Amino acid sequence: MSLFLPNDVWLVVGDFIEDQKDRLNLVFSCRQFHDLFLGSLYRSATLDGWTKTRSFLGAILRRPGLARAVRELDFHSWKPMSLSDDRNPGNYDMAMFADLAKVFSHSEGEYQQWKHDLKNGAGDAWIALLLPLLSNLEHLHLVYPKRSGYLDETLRRAMNGDKPFNAQPAFRRLAEVSLNHMDEGDDSGPGNYLPSQILPFFRFPSMRVFSADSVIEHHPQTDDRKAVSEPLNGSSSIDEIRLSSSNGRQGMGSLVTSCSSLRSFKYQHSDSHALAEGYQPSAFYQSLAGSKNSLETLWLDYYGQHHTFTASGLNESHDEWFGSLVDFTALKDIRIRLPNLLDIRYQNEPTSPLTEVLPSSLESLYVEGCKENNLSILLSQLELVIKDRKTRFPSLARLDVEGFFHDEEDYEDSGYDENSSGEKFIKPRIYESTEALRSTCEKAGIEFYIRDRVVAESMKGSPA
Repeated sequence: MSLFLPNDVWLVVGDFIEDQKDRLNLVFSCRQFHDLFLGSLYRSATLDGWTKTRSFLGAILRRPGLARAVRELDFHSWKPMSLSDDRNPGNYDMAMFADLAKVFSHSEGEYQQWKHDLKNGAGDAWIALLLPLLSNLEHLHLVYPKRSGYLDETLRRAMNGDKPFNAQPAFRRLAEVSLNHMDEGDDSGPGNYLPSQILPFFRFPSMRVFSADSVIEHHPQTDDRKAVSEPLNGSSSIDEIRLSSSNGRQGMGSLVTSCSSLRSFKYQHSDSHALAEGYQPSAFYQSLAGSKNSLETLWLDYYGQHHTFTASGLNESHDEWFGSLVDFTALKDIRIRLPNLLDIRYQNEPTSPLTEVLPSSLESLYVEGCKENNLSILLSQLELVIKDRKTRFPSLARLDVEGFFHDEEDYEDSGYDENSSGEKFIKPRIYESTEALRSTCEKAGIEFYIRDRVVAESMKGSPA
């Protein structure tokens, strides 16, 4: 096959081929394309178990140039070794993997344990062996088993520049990381992260986006996985954090305050963890105070899970107000529970009116957790906001109010038809009570939505 275009031109053309099957066909079309585009097959990889990781790592060790081609690595669909998997180390050559583990190890004991765990298909042992080779990695989707000693130690060494990261800065191009927990097929439930485990990602120079599931802030004395050092305030380049199903008793301060220009912070609280403590919004206010001039998106406790009791006892707090957002001068998108937005407690009027709580930069407000008996307070406060829209909130374009607005017992008043397929509806009186605000919003050119997460129809178009 005669191909007259220069290789540089073909490489540019290859950059536009995103489908992995198309890349594979290209590689096997001729020898020239095989040599040119083999690296493109390794640009993005999904590894769902230790056998695929072993094959991927083996290819890289045989052709080291492939490691430099890897930009994105996805472990989210990882499946732990099952009883049907081949556990006989004699069925494959372990020599080059053992040699690499020896190069990375800091002691003979560590090397022997690593070699043993590789043979037995330990997930984090294989992942930790692969990651240090990928100097150009940009996007990482990682899963952790409950026992994650190899990953924890590898990241700690990367953060501190220890072997095998002493030759060059670790993960210098890594920009986006998401962390989840490995489904290990037992009844003990998912694992969790301590802030100390994930702080290393806040030290890498190109990091911009970080998300994780089940981050738990314990009392300091219980953190037995503490990193050697923590980032200084404002030292991290991360500008977007998303923490789902997490429990931050100290407002995730060690993570948030390390960011120099945080643009987006999304936090979902959960009391379902064994060592969970009640939600303390004022702690997040203190953590985020350093981002008042840069924060554009704040989702605070969206779709949170709150239990009557937690490990620390009765989960009852009279300090649910987050605090005024007026000084967050860049804030455009707010999603927050009503008790955290307005200090209403047991009063008929909030301590501070909503017009003195919201920033003038606001474009979208999504209020969650509104009970029907508090709806009239919220509606009157929103009326005041729209009244001052031209002078104080000129960019406001959307309002969402979400709460428990269906009635599972009083079918006649709720609009819920017990003879139907079981679909629930928002009570007609809710729509009637919001009609005046809806009309005001329509005249002002503001989108307005009433939502109930149990009523599927009402959640269409809701921010994810």
